[in-house]
Amino acid sequence: MFLERFLIGNLWNAGLIFLMFGLKRLMQNRVSLRFQYYSWYVLIVSLLLPLFPSSIWNGWSFSAQNASQTMATYNLSVNTVDMTHATQWTEDTTQLMMENTQKLYFEFGVLAVWLIGVFSLIGFYWCGSYRLRQVQHFAMSPEKEIQELFDKCCRKLKIRKTIQVRLSRFLTAPVSFGWKKPFVVLPKQGLNELPQAELEHVILHELTHIRHGDLITNYLFCGMQALYWFNPLVWLAFRQMRRDREAYCDWAVLNELGDENARIAYGQTILNFAAGCQPQFHTANGLCQSKEQLKYRLEQIVGYQKDTTWRKIGGRCLTGLLALLCVFQVPVLALCAETGEDYYTPSDSLSISKGDWDTLFSDINGCAVVYDLNADHYTVYNESEITHRVPPCSTVKIYSALNALEQGIITPANNTLPWDGNNREFAAWNQNQNLSTAMQQSANWYFQSLDQTAGVGQLSEFYQSINYGNTVIGNDAANYWNGSALKISALEQVELLVNLYTNSWGFNDENVVAVKNSMLMSASGDTALYGKTGTGRIGSTNIAGWFVGYVEQDSNTYFFAVYLCSDTGADGATATQIALDILGSMGVTVNHFE
Repeated sequence: MFLERFLIGNLWNAGLIFLMFGLKRLMQNRVSLRFQYYSWYVLIVSLLLPLFPSSIWNGWSFSAQNASQTMATYNLSVNTVDMTHATQWTEDTTQLMMENTQKLYFEFGVLAVWLIGVFSLIGFYWCGSYRLRQVQHFAMSPEKEIQELFDKCCRKLKIRKTIQVRLSRFLTAPVSFGWKKPFVVLPKQGLNELPQAELEHVILHELTHIRHGDLITNYLFCGMQALYWFNPLVWLAFRQMRRDREAYCDWAVLNELGDENARIAYGQTILNFAAGCQPQFHTANGLCQSKEQLKYRLEQIVGYQKDTTWRKIGGRCLTGLLALLCVFQVPVLALCAETGEDYYTPSDSLSISKGDWDTLFSDINGCAVVYDLNADHYTVYNESEITHRVPPCSTVKIYSALNALEQGIITPANNTLPWDGNNREFAAWNQNQNLSTAMQQSANWYFQSLDQTAGVGQLSEFYQSINYGNTVIGNDAANYWNGSALKISALEQVELLVNLYTNSWGFNDENVVAVKNSMLMSASGDTALYGKTGTGRIGSTNIAGWFVGYVEQDSNTYFFAVYLCSDTGADGATATQIALDILGSMGVTVNHFE
């Protein structure tokens, strides 16, 4: 998701950069240099937005209808179920498609290349900063006259912080740098022959950079360029931004100088210093620029004019328009976070509280949803993940069976399929299967046969009609549920089970009853447990586990879904035990499997 969000953010910002160039050209003489420079900060904000975590864009607030509602007090005695009677229910491993693994490898490769570029450029900038520190270390204190002139310029600009001035024989042009302790370093060569007026102009220019906070923004510029090292438009934008920064700095100095003769002399000073040097340090401010940028600055100096009310209004309008476009990126990123069907957006009217089940999940990543039908209330664990769509694994067989019944591929009375004679992973699969045995033993071949008979087109229509997760089937009727296409969240699993239980879809009642009966795992007294497990595997390692279903007890029904995910092992059996422990903690006791 990060790569998708980052890519969409880059496309958006590419359009924003083109628009900024166009607007700046159109409004160049109508907008103050101050706003021409500061409007670039909108781009910096826009570039930062795609880097925020996806939780910001897809987060969903689980507020209950009653704000004062808290988790009810339940009987905290947990029943440990003998799982030996449930072995047949957990023989349901699904080999996840290698497409997902390949996708992960591709994304990892792209991320690795990006990070290499980022850290390489950061290293380059760090080397430049190190050279600056070396220049600072070997720099000399100035003569008394220079120090006095420097102090005079500080007072003129009303700068109260302590700023040090140094001389260096390693520089050809003045620079200013430093975050906490700013420095201005002047080239020693030829400094004594420099007229005082020109020296004053140079000092005022560098001090103005410090006054505007440009020493800090330099690091911000470099950071953005490192993050977007691959994007030539970003480099072009920051080149333009540095040009506008220098032009604004020149304008601010001209405001201080006042008279026209001083402005002409200032322009000559800039020309003398900037024409014969090249930028040496990316993290420092300096007079050195390209010929094109220098030409622009001199044009602005010659055409200097004070800000009028209309130029200020034009600048604010330009900045406001760009800021609005930046804000519009937020819903785009939010849509990116929710599209690709990776996250489910539930109704805001759900009554939800949090379950305290940390000890049950231990060191396994996962989430859980329990729905009390009579109370119309959800209790959830790890609320940020219950809307995250993942492969359903074998839990989809509930609806595969329902579709086959509705299409007449099998019937409640006639649902036996002959074994094809191919030996498969579990011995229980290697025999004829009916709907109940196939569901209990999670015989993959049985449901794959049903789905292939139905066909991709019909399956797609069916899953769309019941709003099953992302409803994406793909082109493989036999493997759509193994990670390559179909995905669903834990919350959606529960909502679907409720619809199945109440037959809100209006399917044939006999078909719905047949599916329910095939899901029966345990019955004792007034308690009956219906469920389906699912285990996802890559290679020989189980990485995902599902247990979904419902419990009928004391004239009430409790629907549940538990999902586990772990690189070191997660399966349907573990999900089953956690689900039963959760139900037990809520006073819903399942004594044994039959």
